[in-house]
Amino acid sequence: MATLRRSLGCLPALVVSVVAAAARAEEPAERGISLSAWAGTAFDRSVAASDTGRPLRDAAPMIGATGLGNIEQVAVGGAVDATPGVLGDARLSLSALLGYQPQLGAVRYQLLGEVGGHRFSGVGGTAFTRPSGTEVWLPFAGVRLGAARTYPAHSVGEVGVWMFGRYDIGQKTATNVSDFMGDETRTDYRLGGYMVGLAVQVGLRLESPHPWNQGVVMN
Repeated sequence: MATLRRSLGCLPALVVSVVAAAARAEEPAERGISLSAWAGTAFDRSVAASDTGRPLRDAAPMIGATGLGNIEQVAVGGAVDATPGVLGDARLSLSALLGYQPQLGAVRYQLLGEVGGHRFSGVGGTAFTRPSGTEVWLPFAGVRLGAARTYPAHSVGEVGVWMFGRYDIGQKTATNVSDFMGDETRTDYRLGGYMVGLAVQVGLRLESPHPWNQGVVMN
């Protein structure tokens, strides 16, 4: 009986320890890095015909990769993404990210500002046109809203979703020439506008304690 009473006496402490461990498991990591690839589509108003203002295309598929690290709730990183062009009209963007990443439960939320460069090449290219060979770069600024979590729980796999919007700073002009049975037609395109899109991401998430707290014993 004495042994049983001692065991029961230890039970509250054991329950408290288990609950505290479970709570710590859901606490946000003080330091981590996420490496992910993503794919999505964007409402595209970054290229339009100069004379009519008609967009070159309504939507654009996009693929990209993002690296994002955080210390507590401050997140910083970089990204690259592209819009493939089989016959031309390809896009490439390089950007830096900085923002806020709180965690609620197992989900990390991201509110990030984005600045970078947007490259346009082969604008308006088709089987019957000769786009200008010049690649045009424009600076842009934007914002990303996202949510991600490790899956399965407490693993290194990560899944998430992005919503993003970006606006090109400034405008330039590109020209292509269509040649159909000897009849040439020139078309000028206005480069610079905005894109708004949605993407799904998969990748890896690596976490560790805050470097400033390593080796510190809390009493």
